[in-house]
Amino acid sequence: MLNARNASIYKTGPGFDSWHQSTCRDFSTTECESINNPEFRGSVHSWKSGSIGLGDITANSRDSDMPLIRRASDIRRDPRDHIMICTVKHGNIDLTQAERSVRIKPGDVVLYDQSKPFGMNFVGNVRGLVAAFPRSHVTSRLSRVEKLTARKVPVNSQAGKFTRLILDQLQPDDGSLDNTLSKNVEASALDLIFGSIDHVFSSEDFSEKAHKEKQLYDIQRFMKKNLADADLNIDLICANHGISARSLNRLFSAEGTTPMRWLWQARLEGAHRDILKNQHASITNIAFDFGFSDPSHFSKAFKRSFGVAPSSLQKSLGYCGTAASLENSFSLPRSIQTTC
Repeated sequence: MLNARNASIYKTGPGFDSWHQSTCRDFSTTECESINNPEFRGSVHSWKSGSIGLGDITANSRDSDMPLIRRASDIRRDPRDHIMICTVKHGNIDLTQAERSVRIKPGDVVLYDQSKPFGMNFVGNVRGLVAAFPRSHVTSRLSRVEKLTARKVPVNSQAGKFTRLILDQLQPDDGSLDNTLSKNVEASALDLIFGSIDHVFSSEDFSEKAHKEKQLYDIQRFMKKNLADADLNIDLICANHGISARSLNRLFSAEGTTPMRWLWQARLEGAHRDILKNQHASITNIAFDFGFSDPSHFSKAFKRSFGVAPSSLQKSLGYCGTAASLENSFSLPRSIQTTC
């Protein structure tokens, strides 16, 4: 995962360039899309402990997201092959792999596979810890690795507690690192982490679980494609997927939400991204594009969700005109996409 820096902890500078270099090169070759946000502050502290590579990642991007995407073309250029663990200390990280999507919240532990395409999105202000383990060290202890990626290890499970505790203990606290972790101690730590994770999932019926996850994934993809349809409702979703309203609600309940609440948030997040990315945008048109029929209602909901009105967010990103209503158009600087 990480470039070898065994002697001491490595720290990036606070700006986007050094953050981008470390997250998109030192960890995995990925593509990173960034808005022109001068307020971005991020850092990466990376080090190795035995065969384990670790990174303490901070991304403070105000209201914007920081998506990292690893595609098949990136994997061909960068054949590093580790099983990764991500745990979040502050904020949220969205992870997508193998047609599964999961939001990693504080305390959650999630696995993903560096040798397969994935997407990782840092939402707002985030601090997370990423660890990379040689594949052979994991597969010898954990069966069905491919079925466990992008699945949460329960926060209060022993596996979650052990993993967080061990990774925290591997963090240097004085800016230096005594890289003398014995093979026996490392082996015991790996046994504890992956043995307990295997136990958590050992009794699950993966065929049924996979079916439900695929069903939820297809439904959410359908909803995302139809965000502009203000008439999209439970009945239409159920009719399109041949599912009852009760079963639909159960699928979303397992994610801690409801279908309409999820749809509402997806619309707001889509509008938020559009405001950040579009060079010439009418707030009213954006509201309509994402299924909101009342711009005033949209503005209030947007402010409740993101802490700032859409027009104020747009002005803060570079609009220098006079105050305007939601019906006016505002200008935004062009989004910047960098390829790592």
